[in-house]
Amino acid sequence: MKHKNNRKRYIYRRDGGLCHFCSKELLYKQISLDHYLPKSQGGPHDIFNLVCSCKGCNKNKKSSVPEDYKEVMLELFKKACKDGQVTSLGIKKKDLLLLIYDVYRVEIIGEYTVFQSHIHRFYVKDNRICKIVRVETKIEDREW
Repeated sequence: MKHKNNRKRYIYRRDGGLCHFCSKELLYKQISLDHYLPKSQGGPHDIFNLVCSCKGCNKNKKSSVPEDYKEVMLELFKKACKDGQVTSLGIKKKDLLLLIYDVYRVEIIGEYTVFQSHIHRFYVKDNRICKIVRVETKIEDREW
């Protein structure tokens, strides 16, 4: 139970005590945690997919998928890593921050949320990076 309250407190502070959808100021006891990408649509229960919501916005959103869910998840993943809320065994926080700096893509693959940069793919489950795979992606040559 304590773990759940710590997560809720972190999300409340991270979101500045505001509803993600209508920007209404909320007291801690008023917030509802909303899965930005709904669980019914494959959204994970990880911290980077949870946002503060007032009860009205959470009820109105239902199972709709926000158009910007990938951008929001990318931003919240990077923030959670910076804040030490997403962990990885064997990698120091400062090294992890360098690795995730240029993450630009997110996909749900099976039980994992996968974040990808041009060099690495991060497999995340339960707020932990379970696996990091080095990938080779071709960066297009640009004419200057």
